[in-house]
Amino acid sequence: MSNRIVIPLLLATSILAPATAQTIQWGPVLPTLAPSDVSLNGTLMVARNLHSAGAAQTPVVNGVTFTGNFAPSGWTNASTVALNSSTTGDTAYDLMLNSARATSGTTGNPTGWGAIRLDTIATLTAGRSYEIQCWFTDQRLGTGTAALYDRAMTLSSALGAATLVGGDVSNLASLVQGPLSAPLDGDPDNAPATTTPDAVFGSHCIGTFTRTDTTTPLWLLVQGSHPVAANSLRPHLTAFQIRELTGPQWLTYGAGCANPVGVSALQLVSLPAIGGTFALDVTNVGPGFLFMLTGTSQLNLPLPLPEFVPGCTALATPDLVDFVPTVGSSASWSLAIPNNPTFAGIQLFNQALEFGALWSLSNGGQATLF
Repeated sequence: MSNRIVIPLLLATSILAPATAQTIQWGPVLPTLAPSDVSLNGTLMVARNLHSAGAAQTPVVNGVTFTGNFAPSGWTNASTVALNSSTTGDTAYDLMLNSARATSGTTGNPTGWGAIRLDTIATLTAGRSYEIQCWFTDQRLGTGTAALYDRAMTLSSALGAATLVGGDVSNLASLVQGPLSAPLDGDPDNAPATTTPDAVFGSHCIGTFTRTDTTTPLWLLVQGSHPVAANSLRPHLTAFQIRELTGPQWLTYGAGCANPVGVSALQLVSLPAIGGTFALDVTNVGPGFLFMLTGTSQLNLPLPLPEFVPGCTALATPDLVDFVPTVGSSASWSLAIPNNPTFAGIQLFNQALEFGALWSLSNGGQATLF
């Protein structure tokens, strides 16, 4: 059992307010490694492989068919050798990652927001929750200030009637824009461009949203950037899929910092089912007091705690703080989820905080209620 303390006004029911926005809530950006990256959560609605015009490629990756020949309005540019001769070891995944499509709008750094309308390519039912997974890969070398492998794409979403110019939104201020993802690095290990061997083949990210009506246009937004200001570019996207969620989901993200016992870690006990109990265990707990932080937003905030323990990063907003008794080097935490179907699609983020001779933090956990 856990004792809910520290922020008494923020009870469980207050942070589980029904989802009203249809914009996409993004999870952590993850390295692209192997076909198992492809999510199999829920039921597939649509999967698209973006590539150069006229190509005919429909790779099947981890059992998911990514249909090719997809040309969003205004997205007429493309890269065709994005892997730069590297291989994931899977022919179909290589085919999917080796090309990307880009907008034809004005270049910049950062770019404008390229837009792809989602509700016209998949049947999105009001009241249901969905997952979208997006990939970006670009390992090409480039030259000088045009080092292509350092390009990154940030994801967002928008609601409303968008005006597109060359695939870019020209009236963003009149739309309802959702939160941003972290940047998707096109080549996190800079291999094979500057080093070998190549083990990371770009980045991907999963977001979730709940459709509340069937008439409001829903847009996936992509913005490109590069650390060198003189390197101009356009929004790019390699592939994406949309899946209807048919059950609660949970995944981990980020890393913890060490305590005297090791690095504490969150482990799933029971999924966050509506009307049920969401439960986590914490392993490798050090001596002292343990708190579970539960928030409605994800963080990536390095903390200046070198005098206590180095390398600590806050990964979840502390909207709700529970004191959790420990037994030896482990602890158990739970949260009752009200039996309210409007909670479907709500996301919660967890992180364990230890306070004793040293401060330390666990990895993060991302839960999607269903």
